[in-house]
Amino acid sequence: MNFPLSPSSSSASPLSPLLSDDDPTTGNKQSSHQQRQRWCRRRRLQHFFPSCLPSFNDPNTSSTRPAYLFPLFVIINIATMTDRSIIAGASREFSAFVSSAHDSPAVVQENPDVGIGLLQASFIFGYAISLLLSGHYVHKIRWRPLVCSGLCVWWLGVLGSGNAKQYNSFYVLLFSRMATGCSEAAFQVVAPPLIQDRGGKHTGLWLSIYLTGLPVGLAFGYVYGSFIANSNRWGWDWAFYFMCIASLPPLIVLMFVKDESNGGILGGAGESIEEGDVGGGGEFEGNRDSGENGENSGLAVHEPLLAAASDEDEVTQETHVNHQKFTVFSEIKACLSSPILVTVAIGWAAMIGIVASLGTFGGAYVLALQLYDDEREAAYWFGISAALAGVIGTPLGGRLADKVLDRYVSGTADYARSGEGVDDSLRHPIIASMLARINLLIIIAMLFVFPTLAMQEAAFFLAFLAIGWTLLFMTQTGISLITMLAVDRCHRPNALAFLMLTSHLLGDVPLPIILGLIKDKLAPACRVGSSGEFVDPEQCSEQKSGIRKSLAIAYTWVLWSLIFFEIARRLSQRHTRQESGKARIEEFSTNLLLHGEEGNREEGGFRYYHSRFQPPRAKVDGGE
Repeated sequence: MNFPLSPSSSSASPLSPLLSDDDPTTGNKQSSHQQRQRWCRRRRLQHFFPSCLPSFNDPNTSSTRPAYLFPLFVIINIATMTDRSIIAGASREFSAFVSSAHDSPAVVQENPDVGIGLLQASFIFGYAISLLLSGHYVHKIRWRPLVCSGLCVWWLGVLGSGNAKQYNSFYVLLFSRMATGCSEAAFQVVAPPLIQDRGGKHTGLWLSIYLTGLPVGLAFGYVYGSFIANSNRWGWDWAFYFMCIASLPPLIVLMFVKDESNGGILGGAGESIEEGDVGGGGEFEGNRDSGENGENSGLAVHEPLLAAASDEDEVTQETHVNHQKFTVFSEIKACLSSPILVTVAIGWAAMIGIVASLGTFGGAYVLALQLYDDEREAAYWFGISAALAGVIGTPLGGRLADKVLDRYVSGTADYARSGEGVDDSLRHPIIASMLARINLLIIIAMLFVFPTLAMQEAAFFLAFLAIGWTLLFMTQTGISLITMLAVDRCHRPNALAFLMLTSHLLGDVPLPIILGLIKDKLAPACRVGSSGEFVDPEQCSEQKSGIRKSLAIAYTWVLWSLIFFEIARRLSQRHTRQESGKARIEEFSTNLLLHGEEGNREEGGFRYYHSRFQPPRAKVDGGE
């Protein structure tokens, strides 16, 4: 391969600007040994990498390229999820801390598992409150400063979580966890719609890679928290300190991200949106994408009886600016008016609540069942199983979602593949098709999970649990796409906020606390004391049946998700049938008008339309 040696060459390669003026081939007289070595290194770089990486920002759009933006989102998502599961990975150390802190409430000192549940619940409480605010302000301000400011507060909350040990204060840890939840919500609301808008034909794959950060981060944080907390040199506070150090570079890079499309506001989410209108001076009807009931279609559907009078009219395309006003009340109303979104959110809450509960008490369960004797080893293998399930299952779910989209929108433009351009008539068939596959995945997952209740070997227990989790993680991408397809495009951030808010209020806030109380009730000797050990290890070994009963209750709770997902699927099918019926009626009416006599059509469609349904008149004598 021949490479140009001069930056001024007309056929300069992408790396030719890297060649210095000290290049010997440019005719410069400078020929020092150092300059010659520098040029040789650049020539070798050009030989192995003839095409340099594209610039960070696309000059055509003045926005950061998705190839850089999406991986940055993945890294940040992994970091935030890692922070979430540090407490779960070192549950015994944190149980000892909350039971011995000088300001811990009496109920926490007596039941440390309740204290662990309160720490997780405080995070989710702050997260839920912030979801409402973030879902509202994403319509009003640029997404980048919103996300950057939230993640900066998250960084300070992580720092405060580590400082709680220095102050020996339960409430410092409690409010620091709440602060991390308050600031993380903005990022989680913004990232999926951006990926949906810019993912092109690989929307499902990119979204699944982003969502892989959930299991990977949770699993890594579980192992990481256990390792640091049990280290002879470090303590659990350093798990948070190291997180602050590691997360600082991605946050700095995020500061340099640019987005000039749509004024830096999420597509379709701004209060001033350009829309097309049909007709000269017709009233603007609203957003082009329809909601649950299809009430806001961009083109008004005229009655067939009146359409004949305007068949000859010239149709003109005009651009209107739709000035929408978003209030918290209108955003909540838009979400609650979608029964599909509501049922999917409730079903997802049942599933994610159990996943969070098992993540919180998984190590304690494994130790209480005597599958492992060492907490570090138990946390290690438990985290590895969850990580493998997420890494394998989530991308497979993204590929499955792409296949569903291919089935309905194949041959269309990339922007149609992304969801924002999907025709309203296709939204509910896509939702129904995805939910059918999600239900099948849940059924198969439960067939692998329930047998773990009778298993005595750690390898079989974790293997079957990992397979079940893999199938459950395959549902993530589909659930996210269904959530964004269930509402108007402008309300996608609000729909995601509603999904996460519901999953927290009905899922991973109450269920870890409830399941912790159930575990302590069915196996009281397996409670973790202030020393970080079981209250009565010998008696705990005799209460395995109580541990397995609490696991059975957790597994059974997942079946609620199957019920609500099936309800949502049937609602989508009913909506599809209704829309198909309307389309057939409209097509039939149009055909009647098109096949009418020209003279009758000039008088209007009313007479011709009704003449098709009048009974034949009796023949008059002597007439035809």
